[in-house]
Amino acid sequence: MELQFLTEYFQREGSQILVVYGSKGVGKTALLQEFCRDKKHSYYLARACSEREQRFQWGAELRAGGRELNRYPEYVELFENAAARKETEKQVIVIDEFHHMVKGDGAFFDTLLRYVEGRLLSRPVLVALVTSASGWVENTMVGKIGRSAAAIHGWLKVREMPLSELAALFPGYSREDCICNYAVLGGIPGYWMNFSQECNAEKNIIRNVLCQESRLYEEMSLYLLEELREPAVYYSILAAMARDCNKLNDIYKHTGFSRAKISVYLKNLMELDLVEKVSSYETGSRAETQKGIYRISNFYVKFYFRYLFPGMSSLRQLTPAAFYEQRIAPSFALYVEEAYRKICREQVGRSCHNAGEWLGKSGAIDVIAANAEGGLTVAACSYAKQMTGEDYEWLLFCMQKAKVKSDDIRMYCEKGFDESLQRIAAQGKVKLLTVPLDEGR
Repeated sequence: MELQFLTEYFQREGSQILVVYGSKGVGKTALLQEFCRDKKHSYYLARACSEREQRFQWGAELRAGGRELNRYPEYVELFENAAARKETEKQVIVIDEFHHMVKGDGAFFDTLLRYVEGRLLSRPVLVALVTSASGWVENTMVGKIGRSAAAIHGWLKVREMPLSELAALFPGYSREDCICNYAVLGGIPGYWMNFSQECNAEKNIIRNVLCQESRLYEEMSLYLLEELREPAVYYSILAAMARDCNKLNDIYKHTGFSRAKISVYLKNLMELDLVEKVSSYETGSRAETQKGIYRISNFYVKFYFRYLFPGMSSLRQLTPAAFYEQRIAPSFALYVEEAYRKICREQVGRSCHNAGEWLGKSGAIDVIAANAEGGLTVAACSYAKQMTGEDYEWLLFCMQKAKVKSDDIRMYCEKGFDESLQRIAAQGKVKLLTVPLDEGR
């Protein structure tokens, strides 16, 4: 679908500008590489540096490829030289992490527009502006570039892969390993590539996350240091959130930072797609609904700050295997619960619309969505323990609080269902399910 989106724009007459964005490691660069494989193209990875240094770095790369440019070329020169001058067929210019250029220089985008508009009829180009700053694209970019945003022809968000697709890409994992891997790495295939299908989830965590020589060990620290100023503040906020401080006031009490400061830093974390503000599914019971909930949206960041960050002293003294046994294993099944609920929402979302969750003051509905019959589908989910008739009664209680009625009630569980719940299911009141992955899981 994503390749088709890019191809359709490439086949249009004239020149276009596309914005392609998504989390780091989600596969944006691989997508563009595949798209450009049979096309004349140029690629530049923007740095977090001054505008002058940016132009110097890009010019140096083009000079190394045989172009003749000044030492500090203007952007219009860079655009002209990024495309092969003697070519008349349409070409592609990919500018990766372009947000560094827009944030650092307001003239970049205006110059790009003038360049593209001047090539509408001859030597057309497709300019793909790529970035990992998803939240910045969705919340800040238009305000930064103003009316120029109207000149962007298309927007493509490369989303995390659902578990069902990842399971198909990595067939060597068992069903349980797929779920556990997802809880640690999320739907980012770039992270999954660091795991080995010859190992189960426990061994992969020990070898490829806890081992100091592994790539993932320092991945998030390096990423935050690269993207954010004052990492100490961000680390403190993320550590608090990993300990289930999900409201502004809870983070304030734990960190001691002012609420105003926390709000600014949360906004920056949301721009990096590391944190999300959770909106409860709208029902007829606003008085019972929680508001102002924040959550770490990147599962690897959550895992890192739940286990590695608070356990650094132990990790330096223990072997990775001993650290896993003492610090992770006792609570890991409960940790997987939140990821399992997301997996269930993805599954329900395949046949329903706007799958979400209801967050009540005295309970929650793990999954709620509008179904094709015009009603609501609701579900409760459990990874860590067997579900019982009491869990069904609790779901009914939460539905009452949310003022929700449903003829499609589901319960997803990996540890099975007790006899009382099976009797209720036999009466047609509830469906007992596991999350389907590919065949044989």
